[in-house]
Amino acid sequence: MLCLLPVGSYEQHGPHLPPTVDAEVALYVAKRLAEVTNGVVLPAVYYTCSAEHQGFPRTISVKCATFIQYLEDLLRSAANTCERVVVVVGHGGVAEVVTLVAQQLNYELGPRFLPLPVWRYVKVRDHAGTDETSVYLAIGGAVGKMEEVCEGDVSLFGVMRVSAFSKTGVVGCLRPAEVSAERGRALLEEGISQMAKKIAEFIRISSQPPRAP
Repeated sequence: MLCLLPVGSYEQHGPHLPPTVDAEVALYVAKRLAEVTNGVVLPAVYYTCSAEHQGFPRTISVKCATFIQYLEDLLRSAANTCERVVVVVGHGGVAEVVTLVAQQLNYELGPRFLPLPVWRYVKVRDHAGTDETSVYLAIGGAVGKMEEVCEGDVSLFGVMRVSAFSKTGVVGCLRPAEVSAERGRALLEEGISQMAKKIAEFIRISSQPPRAP
């Protein structure tokens, strides 16, 4: 059985989006991928490490060291039920962490875990800006009052807390006149198509018998 595990976060997304955006997007993408892979979607993981967003009231985070251990235990347990586990990662801040854990478990247990960072395939240029807000609209999310703002740069992620370069929590530009569900759907469809191909490739490769040493 192929299982899809959505992993998101509970972090601020500006004044107009809820803190559950990353998890909701990951869950939506997982459901779409399950349709084309005949997979089973597991309940989403909401609380991960989002230290970069601490300093804003709508952020609940754990230490990355804690999350790493939790995720490893979770994937080991899932492997008892699922032949393969695709981890659909909706929070960019833990994409590398998830990839590291999946790789180490693959080395130990064989190729059973595939990390799929959503934002590597769904090409948004911001955090809580025009693109991400459009994506959230496209999955059926409700958006609050928007005001035009351009703050910071996504290249600063991983360098300092977001509160050091953005007062609103938006990173990049939010231009309400350019936000639309159509824009979000265009970004999503291309990304989901590429992710589906990645899953098919992983299944093909992981199904091959191991080579003799």
